[in-house]
Amino acid sequence: MEEYKARFVARGFSQIEGIDYEETFAPVARYSSILTILALSAQMGWHIHQMDVKTAFLNGVIEEEVYIEQLEGFEVFSSESHVCRLKRVLYGLKQAPRAWYTRIDKYFTGLGLSKSEADPNLYQIVVEGKLLIIVLYVDDLILTGDELLILSCKKDLATEFEMKDLKDLGLLHYFLGLEIWQRSGGLFVSQGKYAREILEKFNMHGYKPVDTPLPGGWRKEHATSGEVDATVYRQLVGTLMYWSIHNPIYAIQLTSFHKLWLSLPSSSGRRASMYCAT
Repeated sequence: MEEYKARFVARGFSQIEGIDYEETFAPVARYSSILTILALSAQMGWHIHQMDVKTAFLNGVIEEEVYIEQLEGFEVFSSESHVCRLKRVLYGLKQAPRAWYTRIDKYFTGLGLSKSEADPNLYQIVVEGKLLIIVLYVDDLILTGDELLILSCKKDLATEFEMKDLKDLGLLHYFLGLEIWQRSGGLFVSQGKYAREILEKFNMHGYKPVDTPLPGGWRKEHATSGEVDATVYRQLVGTLMYWSIHNPIYAIQLTSFHKLWLSLPSSSGRRASMYCAT
């Protein structure tokens, strides 16, 4: 049996700033915070749990006065000319991410969790000497610390948000391109899966691996030789820049060389990028 899903979304492109919305910015957890939590959990011997809030933006409460046309096929008889006033956020609205963050932030602070001054998406609470840490990344939650506090927090979240909108993913295994294996002796972190996805996305899975991050005899003047698809090239460089967060040696190569190549994409630059990927 085949199933089809449809989502009722708003045409946010027609919204006018100052009338239909004010603020749209919603912070996300700093990557350094996530890495710090991984290191701390490994040192303390804590398990790291992950939860996902499905259709998270629909849980946001809209503060502005926004109207939409009646959904085609569901018009109210004899009131076809009327419009609907939104009480909850819909996907497509420019303020949707901020409304969701405001809702979950008020919920966490209401439970007594304190927010980090360095990262507004990092929360913590100490109960009877036991610590609970929560990291929010858009609609993903990472929980670590005392197991009983984690279990209690999961129950509270299930009460606040409908179970159909909340998914307990158990122990953290894959997050933001990181594969994480939790063992009694610590954590093992790998980007192998993400690297393979890069190779497949850019049709490089059949390439042979190399030992050096750049071709031998490379010269700066080679950077402008040949022409390539600028969009695909920039996608490749951006993907590698994200991947290089955990590879400082490649991060140095990418940062220093691709600053020029992003403005002047070339076949030579793409070849060097392939070296970094393989």
